[in-house]
Amino acid sequence: FILAGLLSKYAQGRREVEIEGGLTVERALEVLGIPSPMVGIVLVNGIQVTKDYFLQGNEVVKLVPLIGGG
Repeated sequence: FILAGLLSKYAQGRREVEIEGGLTVERALEVLGIPSPMVGIVLVNGIQVTKDYFLQGNEVVKLVPLIGGG
């Protein structure tokens, strides 16, 4: 997983973490301790997917946080 922006704070400041396949993105977020609502975009091998995407274990997954403002 590549953690963009503020999401790296959930991995002790690391921007990259590894996780086994066989999980959905949603479950992987739980394992990593990342609140699902914090993630706005999930890219798997450069293609946007939903959080119910089933990870195979050999993908490059990038998580992009929600961006807010006013």
